[in-house]
Amino acid sequence: MSRLTSQSWRERQAYGSKKGLDVAKTPTQGASPDTTSAKTTMPPPTIPAQKNDLSNTPAPAAPQPAAAQTQPSQQAAAPRRPVFLPMAMGGLVAGLIGYGLAWVQISASPTFPADTVAAENDVAADDVQTQLDQIRADIDAMPAADTSNLETAIADLQSGLTDLQTQFSELPTAVTDPATPIIGEDAQAEAVQVLSQQIANQTAELQAQRDELQAELDTIRDEAESIRNDAIEGARTETAKAALARVQGAIESGAPMTTALNDLQNALDASIPDALTAVAQDGVPTMESLREAYPEAARLALDAARTSGEDGDDAGGLGAFLRTQMNVRSTAPREGNSADAILSRAEDALRNGRLNDALAELETLSEAPRAAMSDWIALADQRAAAVEAVNQLDTNLTAN
Repeated sequence: MSRLTSQSWRERQAYGSKKGLDVAKTPTQGASPDTTSAKTTMPPPTIPAQKNDLSNTPAPAAPQPAAAQTQPSQQAAAPRRPVFLPMAMGGLVAGLIGYGLAWVQISASPTFPADTVAAENDVAADDVQTQLDQIRADIDAMPAADTSNLETAIADLQSGLTDLQTQFSELPTAVTDPATPIIGEDAQAEAVQVLSQQIANQTAELQAQRDELQAELDTIRDEAESIRNDAIEGARTETAKAALARVQGAIESGAPMTTALNDLQNALDASIPDALTAVAQDGVPTMESLREAYPEAARLALDAARTSGEDGDDAGGLGAFLRTQMNVRSTAPREGNSADAILSRAEDALRNGRLNDALAELETLSEAPRAAMSDWIALADQRAAAVEAVNQLDTNLTAN
């Protein structure tokens, strides 16, 4: 019997541990059970008194109002609800359910005698009663929840809502009623007119700014075009001057100038004077060649003048006779209108590089001497015309 009792207590303790119940310790091995208790069968315990006692426990804190939940930013933090009471009640209910299941299983087991079950039930009932008393004491010792902050927050929210309602009621009907126009028709027409005038003024101002910008743009474009044309003209002028310098060099040396004249024509974009194109291929007679050919041409002109009697000198006297017989001419410039005097002054001008002055002197000769030196005069005229044309081109390029 003692062995069965010890085994039954171990099984109950294991079962009670799974259910969360405190099970009394196993009686000492070898102790004799209470025969009086063994003969009395104990029914399952009932706890109606416990329900009455639990009804006096304080109820859980009431849920917070919906207004406080919808506006968390306008209320103070609510105090936390106590969590001990729900946990204690849940543990109590679980213990009772476990105890009932254990009692049913142990009562139905053929290995446990009735007196042993009764004794064990008494001990378990005492333990459960002790736990219930402890739970009641803990509940009674719990402080009451402080809801003053929550009530203050609710009062503030109600006050703010009242103020909003008052302000909304004081608004004009045009603001609260969308169907009512804010301003009258005359005010609307005036506002539209003012807005239209402002738009027109801004449009005119923008147009004026556009015209000003367009004028500035045109000025900049004209200046850029002028700079471009000046640059092109400057480059063309420099090219023309370079080509003209080559032409001048050819005139001084008497070399052909066809290539130089072509370049000059392309640079000027104009025609070249005939005085230059006439001597482009063969070149212009140089001053040196004209000086060398002048004495022979002068003798021929003087001989023709004396033969024709147009020399203009006094035929009498030994000097005139010797000059005529020996065809002597003057090399130093002489005063007078005789052919010899004219030829002497022309030679002096030629010697000093004054070709045009020399040709001007020869223009005063009579017909016979002029015809005699016509070839030399033609060469001198070619050079004089070419030099004049080059000088004119140089003047034009310098002026540009």
